[in-house]
Amino acid sequence: MMQCSRMTTTLKMTKLLLAVACAAVLMGSATADEEEGSMTVDEVVELIEPFGDACTPKPSRENIVEMVLNKEDAKHETKCFRHCMLEQFELMPEDQLQYNEDKTVDMINMMFPDREDDGRRIVKTCNEELKAEQDKCEAAHGIAMCMLREMRSSGFKIPEIKE
Repeated sequence: MMQCSRMTTTLKMTKLLLAVACAAVLMGSATADEEEGSMTVDEVVELIEPFGDACTPKPSRENIVEMVLNKEDAKHETKCFRHCMLEQFELMPEDQLQYNEDKTVDMINMMFPDREDDGRRIVKTCNEELKAEQDKCEAAHGIAMCMLREMRSSGFKIPEIKE
């Protein structure tokens, strides 16, 4: 019985870490409230850096920081790191140039419960806005930047990362 409880706790922690990592991928931010528990750049970078090991080319720390800070004019390598992470979390499936709508909405719902309709509208809008993009890295980055803009303009509270 105790072992089952430990496995459940471990599974919950793994899901929590994945949710935070995905949040960082989607928006370069933690799921935390703006004033309470917001994370520093270094903390977010440390959390997602291990996922870079599965990426080719492996991202530099500078690329990870750029992604976390949502630099609109990010280097191509940074955009490719974002794509790699989205692919790892199945938010942007392999050989696809758009975000998986259902999985992305599920991730948004984890961070912003009761905003599913807004989340779905935003994902659809941004997928549509970048549908002509043929470079997977540019598409991943462009959709993320679009979603960030759309979420902020729709009243989502997106915490800023402390540098």
